Amino acid sequence: MVKKIYFPDLYVEKNYLVLNRLNDISNLKVKNIRNEMVNLKNLNLSNGEIWNFLNGLKIRGRSGNSLEFKKETTPQIAQLLGFIITDGSLLSTEGKVKLCQIDINLILKYVGIINSEYKTNVTFGYDGKESNVMSVPLRYILHKYYGIPLGKKVFTVEIPKQITDSKDKNVLTAFIAGLFDGDGYVRYRYLKEGKILDCATFCISTSSHKLVKRAIDILQRLGIECSGRVRKDDNRMTLETAGFDNSFKFYQQIIPFIFHTKRKETAERVFTGVEFVSKFTLPLSRNLKDLFIEIGKGKFDKQLLELEVSNKYIKSLRSIESWTYPSKNGKVRSIYVHKACKLLNKNPKEYIPLNQLEFMEKVLK
Repeated sequence: MVKKIYFPDLYVEKNYLVLNRLNDISNLKVKNIRNEMVNLKNLNLSNGEIWNFLNGLKIRGRSGNSLEFKKETTPQIAQLLGFIITDGSLLSTEGKVKLCQIDINLILKYVGIINSEYKTNVTFGYDGKESNVMSVPLRYILHKYYGIPLGKKVFTVEIPKQITDSKDKNVLTAFIAGLFDGDGYVRYRYLKEGKILDCATFCISTSSHKLVKRAIDILQRLGIECSGRVRKDDNRMTLETAGFDNSFKFYQQIIPFIFHTKRKETAERVFTGVEFVSKFTLPLSRNLKDLFIEIGKGKFDKQLLELEVSNKYIKSLRSIESWTYPSKNGKVRSIYVHKACKLLNKNPKEYIPLNQLEFMEKVLK
């Protein structure tokens, strides 16, 4: 038996726009409605005009706090959508939005977004495992405007068109941060023979394959390459950053905006370690070749090696120059470039991109 979907009546503040609308449609029932608010049904708004009309107006249920609807999808609202899509749900028969998170501080962050962005003060209950935000108009907006399904939505949920159509990179970044707060994690491992980082990947896992595929498209627009992998045991699909360079981009662009404390701490611990920064590679330009030729001529090979942590690629004190001139990919590890510059009193800015330089100077000080 299909559970009946119930939407309580919504009311709109009675301002000049509403009064003009009532006059235009000659709605005589207006005299019988409460003085401050008008039933939304009485405005006879079509699907094509309702959201433009409501933009900036206060709406509420029969009781409780009102909120001010905004048509614009700000980065803060985008992050809220990402979190609700992955770790929340809209109840089918009540005016509630469920946040399925045990972390009360995380819940407070997203309740704060609701209150600040919609100029309201929602109430919520917390039972130690999850939270129910009580707001009839919020549930209505999330379902009707953003298209988030009601009830158990894991297989049917999609990314709202307000996100996929956005050209604002801040909106796209914030949305991915919300997804990661809900269903993200950091996967990393070290080699058995020592504390040497062998894998560092950001992942978002969910049952909705369409959601993962669209998220991969969004991250590609942000310059971050990812892939999707389907688990055989439960058919969940996992988004994974592709390689160390893309994991670093995710760390730089997305992680600063997430609220999940443990996931942020894990990312900081893994991605600011020397083991991770040593994985970066740079194109081996003529400029860099000259730098390492100077290292070889000056007999600085051993000093450069002694500055480095244990690395699975280095088996002996062989020439740094030969190790950094691989014939297949023409790359050199940027941590060595940074240290070579220090040994030769050269300015690293001449050899290393600014984003990598700032990162390395932070973790190598």
